[in-house]
Amino acid sequence: MKFRQLDRIVSVEPGKRLIAERTLHANEEYLNDHFPRFPVMPGVMMLEALHQAAIWLIRLDDDFESPLVLLREVRGAKFGDFLSPGETLQITAEIIKQVDNLTTVKASAEKEGRVTVSARLILERCGSNEPVELGTDIDVITRSRAKYAELFGEQVS
Repeated sequence: MKFRQLDRIVSVEPGKRLIAERTLHANEEYLNDHFPRFPVMPGVMMLEALHQAAIWLIRLDDDFESPLVLLREVRGAKFGDFLSPGETLQITAEIIKQVDNLTTVKASAEKEGRVTVSARLILERCGSNEPVELGTDIDVITRSRAKYAELFGEQVS
């Protein structure tokens, strides 16, 4: 993942809710082209922050059983405010429905009490479909656990 949109996971209730933070820094690569005289986080990157929070929530819900969590649909996306360098988003993702391998997450991000973006995300849990002997799914799960420990400061067994 080239652009990691979460700095840290603040709290998590597996199967229910996750809260994370993301601070925008002035030296981020994409700000060079996104309004150079008025640098703000692109809306798609704010939406990606919601997506990444939802992925961690789902991975924790099934104890990293599903190597991949793919975004299938975004519904009702609304943008309410800009995020400038030095400002921090507080991202909340909540599971509202699960049917088979699909999970619907209500997610939003705020800065200083104002909503910057909100949406409902539909995500699918799945494997890589690679032959088991290649070990792709196990490798992805192992890397995901390590990345989670980096974001939350806690190992998952």
